[in-house]
Amino acid sequence: MNRYWLKKTLNKSLLGFLAFVGLALLSSSCEKSNGEIGAGKFVEDRPELGEKLTYNVVSYTTNWDSITTKNPGAVALGNLNDPIFGKLNAAFTSRVLLSKLSPDFGDSTICDSVKVRLTYQNTYGVRGDSIHLQVLPVIEPMTDTINYYSNNLPVLGPSIMDTTLMIDPTVPVYNGIDTSVGYLTFDLDPAYFQESLFDPAIAGEDFLIDNESYVEAVPGLHFRDAGTGTSALSFINLTASGSLIQLFYHTGSQDTVPKLFTMTFGQNFGDPGLSFNTYENDFTSADFAMDMQDTVNGEMLTYTQGAGGARTVLEFPGLDTLIGKGYSINRAEIITHVLQGTASPYTLPNTLLILQDQDSAQALIKDYTSPVNPAGGAINRADLREFRYRFNVTRMVHDFVNEKEEVLPVILTPASSSSSAARVVLGGGLHPTIPVEFNVYYTKSE
Repeated sequence: MNRYWLKKTLNKSLLGFLAFVGLALLSSSCEKSNGEIGAGKFVEDRPELGEKLTYNVVSYTTNWDSITTKNPGAVALGNLNDPIFGKLNAAFTSRVLLSKLSPDFGDSTICDSVKVRLTYQNTYGVRGDSIHLQVLPVIEPMTDTINYYSNNLPVLGPSIMDTTLMIDPTVPVYNGIDTSVGYLTFDLDPAYFQESLFDPAIAGEDFLIDNESYVEAVPGLHFRDAGTGTSALSFINLTASGSLIQLFYHTGSQDTVPKLFTMTFGQNFGDPGLSFNTYENDFTSADFAMDMQDTVNGEMLTYTQGAGGARTVLEFPGLDTLIGKGYSINRAEIITHVLQGTASPYTLPNTLLILQDQDSAQALIKDYTSPVNPAGGAINRADLREFRYRFNVTRMVHDFVNEKEEVLPVILTPASSSSSAARVVLGGGLHPTIPVEFNVYYTKSE
């Protein structure tokens, strides 16, 4: 066939196909839209966010009942008196494991002394105060298959240590054998380990053949501060190689050289280690009345802290006016501002998370699943002394107005709450200068 006619024929076919596609697109555009996410117009290759709506936010503080603290990144210890948030008592429970299975200490073995060394991960607050430390044995086995929550308290036996210790990881501590820095160091009652380890070993008890059996017979230890309160909490890394219990013993009256047996908290892969934090909040001396929050009009200030306790709730009256209109939600953002003068020496949370509150269950909003425009929430400096948290909640708003057709409250919570006590005071919806900002950008479907 002549190339000219071949080319002409192909051009006609292509034009016909494009015309068909254009007609199909025109027809589909006439259908009612249920809205899109990020479907704004473009001006000079830059996205135009569309119409902007600014909504008032009702914000207030609520008491978070409990959080999961099973095997946290760090265990917490102390009785913190916070000048704004009131009192926070932190304790922890942990299994203690054998470093050698089926130990053979020999007959007539006597435990002479027990030294505990716990590795500091960090402290929160002002160091230098002393805590009233108590250690108590757990007398009922813990279970690996359940979650442990911050309001859980195990069944405990009588104290095997009761002493006063200063909290400061920079101060050298002498434990009677050596000097160390960066550790919380103290003694335990050797009689407890004589009864729970040495005597069973002499008798050839079966539960010493592996750690799984041992923790059923000897469940673990509970560490708490029984004092009236200090200005700091300690966070301990139990999985660090330096966190251990040293048992010094001798065998028979002729044995004049002390021997050493070590116990750990589960540093090795495959160890049946288990620990959890216990938190108790007392808001009696707090700057806010937890039981008198205005949940209708909101508050001027709101409060959020790790380790359970206070959480900020945000509600969005007026957003329901967008339900059913099929608007394309191009962007939605929440900006919260930190109240100046409420941080130092108490560190702000590095990141706040937004949880959707529905049917007594809380889950991260869907914006956290987006690799392109994640939800954000990291602390950032707005000015020399001004800090704020900014959140991208585009998908959340789209779901509220175009999918669920229901606007739900959300909760602000610090990340890593199970092993952090970081807290923040935020401007509420009624604050005259730093209110919560809630902006929605949309375009109407054409």
